[in-house]
Amino acid sequence: MKIVKIINFYYKLLHLINFDNHRNFRKKLILQNSSKKDNLYDYGEGMFYQSIPPIKLNGLRDTKKRIKKLRLDYYLQDKTVLDIGTNIGAIPLTVKKKFKEFVGIDHNSDVIEIANKVRDYLKIENIKFICGDFMKYNFEKKFEVILSLANHSTFDKGIDDTNYYFEKVQKILEEKGILILESHSPLYEKTSSYLNLVETLQNNFDIIEKGNYEFGNYYDKNRRFHILVKKN
Repeated sequence: MKIVKIINFYYKLLHLINFDNHRNFRKKLILQNSSKKDNLYDYGEGMFYQSIPPIKLNGLRDTKKRIKKLRLDYYLQDKTVLDIGTNIGAIPLTVKKKFKEFVGIDHNSDVIEIANKVRDYLKIENIKFICGDFMKYNFEKKFEVILSLANHSTFDKGIDDTNYYFEKVQKILEEKGILILESHSPLYEKTSSYLNLVETLQNNFDIIEKGNYEFGNYYDKNRRFHILVKKN
């Protein structure tokens, strides 16, 4: 899309004129990202889909504002966490490092490679990134919090069975565990479809918080979110 190219050009310009300590590292990531195999909508179309504030890396979606709106610093504290469809690991790499352990999984090897490079660059020890298919991956333990951020169905068809997806989420989530759910952009998913999905989840979850995004461009603005707790 034309607007994406304009945003990408603007962010690349910002990276060039920003002479901070992370500039050379960002340049390497940008060159790597520009040449990756899956140059698709869900992966930024040549730029980064998500920002990583600790290294001042810009992206089409605002990671810092998402973390604040979802109150992740609060919900993830002292918890074991799984981020499904972690992309370049923007959320785990940016949120306050007060969680016990953070695992991010994505089937795209290009974004996981970048996530690992940033983790090593920042010298973070309690984050693990897995290149794998969530629908098939055998998790050896359960998690206290699971992030399903616009990932219950995906543009690239990596997840195409939403019912099985949430069955697996429920299976690997601890009792009284927290599920943090985010909708797709209204341009991709009707708000009514997302709300119908949340209604079906209430058989197994209670809603403890909900809201919408009023910030950002069309990649973020008007998305809905729900924070749910697993029933006994």
